[in-house]
Amino acid sequence: MTERALLIRLGALGDTLHASSAASLLKKQDPNMEVDFLSADGLGDLFRMIPSVTEAFCLPYRRIPLRFHPRWQALLGRLNHRAYSLAYLMETDPRFLPILEAIEADRKVTLTESANGDTPGAGLPNPVRYQSALRDAGLATGDTCHPELFVSEEGERRATELLDALGLDLDAPVIGLHPGNSYQGRKIWRKKLRRTDLRCWPEVRWVELVREMNGENPRLQFVLFGGPRDRKTNERVSAQLRVLDSGLKLADAAGKTDLILAAALLRRFALFVSTDTGPLHMAAALRVPFVGLYGPTRFEETQPFPPEPVGAVLRQELDCQPCYGTPIQRRCRDNICMERIESVDVVEKARELNPVLFQG
Repeated sequence: MTERALLIRLGALGDTLHASSAASLLKKQDPNMEVDFLSADGLGDLFRMIPSVTEAFCLPYRRIPLRFHPRWQALLGRLNHRAYSLAYLMETDPRFLPILEAIEADRKVTLTESANGDTPGAGLPNPVRYQSALRDAGLATGDTCHPELFVSEEGERRATELLDALGLDLDAPVIGLHPGNSYQGRKIWRKKLRRTDLRCWPEVRWVELVREMNGENPRLQFVLFGGPRDRKTNERVSAQLRVLDSGLKLADAAGKTDLILAAALLRRFALFVSTDTGPLHMAAALRVPFVGLYGPTRFEETQPFPPEPVGAVLRQELDCQPCYGTPIQRRCRDNICMERIESVDVVEKARELNPVLFQG
């Protein structure tokens, strides 16, 4: 009888991608095992690029009233029909426990924090933590697996068509830039309560970065990356650059991709520069050279975890870091952890990663 496992992680793109490495570990232990994944809504296409996941299910809301919501009841019926031997909840918040409790499985494993507030594996890179819980439960052995994505030929074709439609030279190097931030976009309703842009790098720095890189190699082309919510940020950055250099080879892809096309487009970049957001982790999983810009988030846990060392992270060593989820973050007004990262630092790191970029 085929063993079947269900992994549950209802976070954003980067969190989910990190969690998918646990599926790879289970498949490594038993290639015949079917590993399903229950994720947040809108991430179904991600698993089409992860061979270790058999089937993906999406929960429309993270904290829906489980006992009464008809969509949850319908989904629960489908899940329980799968007859799981293992259900693994990769959430630390105890409020997600009812999801695990409602699913029928021979064995259940969870990362939920203990009564005294301790979280298993805190301080470890998230993929390591997710897989360590399986080892601690005696369900896996061996080396840690890394998040990986695989782009199809169809995806590659679509990326070529998009670059062509954006008016870019398919033979010249392309630099991907992500001035926006998914955290800022998702937390619009919190703006009245606290700042949501603390992960963002100042827009003037993005302008400086493009000008400095273009000055070293005028053949470089730049694509501003992101989703629909990043359009306004990209438009402001683009407008400033157009005023300074009307001949700059610059295009905006915000809102023009789905997850599969986004991954294929990332694969075409000679370098990707981003703050701590989902596409940065996609780039790492695709082995795309990257420079990650980190500020308030828990770097040790949320850092990119590529299969091989293809990128680097820039961050300041400040006493107040990390402040994510703390009262310090809610009181922060200066955002010095991001503002002190200079564009010249990014250029120098890019030069280390890909010296050919600056041979004009």
